[in-house]
Amino acid sequence: MAVSPPPTPRGAFAALGAGCARRRWWVIGVWAAILLLLGGFAPRLADQLSPGGFEIAGSSSERARTAVLERFAGVEFPTSLTLVVHGARLGPGDPGFDAVVARARTALRRDPLVGAVSGPLAGRDGRTAFLQVGIDAGLDDALKAADRFLAAAASAATPAVSVQATGGPAIFKDFDKVNERDLRLSESVQVPIVLLILLLVLGSLIAAGLPVLATVLALTVTLGGLYFVAGWVDLSIYVQNVVPLVGIGVAVDYSLFLVSRFREELARGRDPAAAAAATTATAGRAIFFSGLTVVVALAGMFAVGVPIFTGFAVGTIAVVGVAVAVGLTLLPAVLAALGQRVNRVPVGDSIRAGLRRVFHVRGRPEERWARWAEAIMRRPWPFLLGSSALMLALAVPVLWMSLGSSGASALPRDVASIRASDRLAAEFGPGATAPVRIVVDGHGRDLRRGPAIADLHRALAGDREVAVVQPGARFTPDGRFAFFQLLSRHGEDDQRSIDLVGRIEDRIAPGVRSLAGAEVLVGGAASQNRDFNRTVASNLPRVIGIVMLLTFLVLVVLFRSLLLPLKAVLMTLLSALAAYGVLVMVFQWGWGDSLLGFEHLGHVTSWVPPFLFAILFGLSMDYEVFLLTRVREHYERHGDDRAAVAWGLARSGGVITAAAAIMVVVFLSFLLNRLIPIKEASLGLAVAVFLDATIVRIVLVPAFMRIAGRWNWWLPGPLDRLLPRHDEGELGAAPTTTPEAT
Repeated sequence: MAVSPPPTPRGAFAALGAGCARRRWWVIGVWAAILLLLGGFAPRLADQLSPGGFEIAGSSSERARTAVLERFAGVEFPTSLTLVVHGARLGPGDPGFDAVVARARTALRRDPLVGAVSGPLAGRDGRTAFLQVGIDAGLDDALKAADRFLAAAASAATPAVSVQATGGPAIFKDFDKVNERDLRLSESVQVPIVLLILLLVLGSLIAAGLPVLATVLALTVTLGGLYFVAGWVDLSIYVQNVVPLVGIGVAVDYSLFLVSRFREELARGRDPAAAAAATTATAGRAIFFSGLTVVVALAGMFAVGVPIFTGFAVGTIAVVGVAVAVGLTLLPAVLAALGQRVNRVPVGDSIRAGLRRVFHVRGRPEERWARWAEAIMRRPWPFLLGSSALMLALAVPVLWMSLGSSGASALPRDVASIRASDRLAAEFGPGATAPVRIVVDGHGRDLRRGPAIADLHRALAGDREVAVVQPGARFTPDGRFAFFQLLSRHGEDDQRSIDLVGRIEDRIAPGVRSLAGAEVLVGGAASQNRDFNRTVASNLPRVIGIVMLLTFLVLVVLFRSLLLPLKAVLMTLLSALAAYGVLVMVFQWGWGDSLLGFEHLGHVTSWVPPFLFAILFGLSMDYEVFLLTRVREHYERHGDDRAAVAWGLARSGGVITAAAAIMVVVFLSFLLNRLIPIKEASLGLAVAVFLDATIVRIVLVPAFMRIAGRWNWWLPGPLDRLLPRHDEGELGAAPTTTPEAT
C-alpha cells in the first residue's frame, strides 16, 4: 500500500510545536522553574481551604446568622463546640469524673478564642455530662484552631473518663482527616493501575512514564497556584478531591494522545523536531479545543450561584488550563529531546505479546477496530436503536431523583466527632446536634411588649416535628430583635427537619397574627441546607442550558458543522442522564450500597448533579474531539464520509478506550473515600465516562454519522464565511487507500 510522503506542517499549532522543539531545553527549564516556585506551596493548600461554601447570600439562613452575630454578640457565639464527657463506670458527682470536667473547662477557658464554657449538663444515663464551648471566631478561623481546642479537651481525659467533642470545628476537622487519608489511599491504588494501562497501550516504559510525569507536574503546579488563589477566593475543602479527580483524567488523556501521535509520526519517517511539530498540529490542536470545551463546560458551575461551586470551577478550570499548557509546550520539547528513545524499554510490548498468546488474539488492534467499524457501517440502524434503548433504560430512574443534604451524615460513624454527636443525639434527640435558630425582627417595634413571641412559641411547639422550644427568648437592649432556639425531632440533614424550616417560614410564622409587621428569620444547619438545596435545584436547568449552548458553539467553530455539535451535546446529555439514573439506584434506593462500603441516605447529595454534569460534559468532549478530528482528516482528504468514519474509528478507537479506562480507574479509586458525596461524584463520573467512551463514542456516534452521511458536515454559507478558520493543513495521516480497499 503506497503512502504519500508527509507534507511540511504549517499553521499556528505546528509553529508552536516546532518552536518548542527547537528551544527544547529553554522550555524544559521554564517548567522546572515553575515547578520549583509553586511546588512547595502545594502541600500547604489545605491550610487555606474553607469548610464553608454552602452559604446563600440574602437567604433566610444567612440573614439569621448575620443577625445573631451582630445583634447578640457576647451572648451567642459565631461557632461552638459541645464537649461530651463520659465515664465507663463513673458519672457526674464522682470526684474523678468531676475533676475531668473541671480540667476540661479550665484548659479551654485559657484559649484566647474561647468566649465561654457553659455547663456541665448531666445526662440521663448518669455517666455523661455535656459542656457548651462558645468560640469567638467564625468557622474558618475556628477550624484552623480546632487542633488546639481538641488537644485541650483531650488533655483532661483519664483512662476511666473520656472527653470527645462535636460541633462545626470538630466535625470539619474529621472531614479533613478522613479526606486526606482516603485521598492518599486512592492515589496509591490508581497510580500503578494507570501506569500498567499506559504500558499496555504505549508499549515502552519511557513513553508510558511521560503521561505520569506530565500529570504530576500539572497537579503540583495547579495546587501550588491555588494556594495563592485561596487568599482571595473561598475554596472548599472538597477542592482537594475535585482537582485531582479532573486533573489526573485530562492530563493523562492529553499526554496519551500526544505521545501516541508523536510515535506515529516518527514511524512515518519524520525526524524528532518535525514529528513534534506534526503532533502539535494534529493532536495538539485537538487537545487545545478539547481543553477549551472542558473549560467552557466547567464554567457552567459559576451559574449555580453558590460559593462552593465557584471554588470547584476555579480549581478545575485551573488544572485543565495547566494540563493543556503542559501538553502544548513541555511535551513537544521533551518528545523532541527524546526522539527515538521514546520507544526504549518495550516492557509493555512484551506484556501485550504474552497476553495475545494466552488469549489467542490475532491481528493488529487497528485491524480489529476496522472490522468493528465496518460492522457498524453495514447495519447502523440496529446499533443506533439498540444502544439508545440501553442508555434510556439507565436514565429512567432520574424521574424519581430526590436531592438532599449530606453534611455530618456523610462521615463514617466511627470518627470521634460523630461518636460524640451520636451520644448527644441519644440524650437530647437528633435535633440537639444542630438547633433551629429563630430570629424575629420587629422592624422598629419593641417585641418585649405584647404576646407576639409567646404566640410564636405556642405555634412552633404545636408542630409535630418540633421536639422542644427553648423557653423564653433573648432580646436586644431596645427590644427590636428577639432570638431563641428549638430542636427538631430529626437531624439537620433529614428532609423532615428541612421541611419543618419551610413550614415555619411559609405557614407557621405568617399564621401568628400578633407578629403582623415583624419578620421571622430561620437559621441553623437545617435552614442552610434548605436554602442550598433550593438554590441548586432551581439553577440546575440553567447550568445544563448554559453548558450545552457554550459547548455547542465551541464545537461549531472546531468542526465547522451544525449537525455534529448538536449530536454531540444531545448524546452527552444522554450519558449524564444515564449516570444520574445509576446514582439514584445506588445512593437513593440503596442498590449495592453495602458493596461500596456505606449505608445509603435515601437521596442524592444536591451538589453532585450540577458538578457531575459540568465535569462530564467537559471530559466527554475529549473523546468527541479526538474521534472526529481523525474522521475529518480522512474526509477532507478523500471526501468519502463512510470511509472517513470507519477510518477515524479504526485509528482512534484503541486510544479512546485506553483513555477512558484510565479515567474510569481514577474515578473508581475515589470510591475508597469514605465521604459519601465523593463516592457519589466518583461513581457517577466513572459510569458516565464508561458509557460515553464505549456505547456513545464507538457505537452511537459512528452509527449516527453513517446514517447522516454528508449532512454531518453541513454548514450554511453565511455562517461558513463568518466563523474563524483554524485549519493547520492536513498532514497526510490518512492512507491513500480506504478501509474498503484494505
